[in-house]
Amino acid sequence: MSVSAYRDELTRICRQESIRRIAEEMSAEGLARHGVTMTVGAQVAAALGIEHRNVDLTAAERNMLSIDDGPVLAIVQRFHPSDGGAGFREAMDDLGHAVRERVWVARLLTESKAVWPTLFVCGSDHVESVRRIIRAVGMDSIVLHRDYEA
Repeated sequence: MSVSAYRDELTRICRQESIRRIAEEMSAEGLARHGVTMTVGAQVAAALGIEHRNVDLTAAERNMLSIDDGPVLAIVQRFHPSDGGAGFREAMDDLGHAVRERVWVARLLTESKAVWPTLFVCGSDHVESVRRIIRAVGMDSIVLHRDYEA
C-alpha cells in the first residue's frame, strides 16, 4: 500500500464528508511499538487543522481487563488444553476485540472533545462489529472502505 495514496484518500474523504475529527484504532504504545511518532491519520488531521484522537486501550488498561497476553498465556499454561490452547486463545481474542471495540465507541461518544462528523480508522476485522455497536447506540455510520488498499 502506498502511504501517499492513503494520505490522499484520507484527505479526500475528510474534505468530501466535512470531517471534523479523525480517530484511530491506535495508542501511544502502539505507535512506539511500530517505531513511529505519528500515524498518517494524525498527519492528515494536522494538515487540515482538525482534531485527532487515538482510542485504543493502553497495555495497563488491557492488563486490568485481563485481555492481554499475560492472563491468556497463564491460563493456557495452567490448564494444558488438548488443542494446545488454540481454541481458548481464539475465544479470548474474540472477547478482547469485543471489549476494545466498545471502549473505542464509548471514547468517541463521551470524550470532552467529541466532534462530528468523525472519521474512524480501524482494521478490517473490526469494521462491521464497530458499525453494529455505533448503530446500537442510535447513531448512523457510513463505511467508506471495508479493507483499504491503494
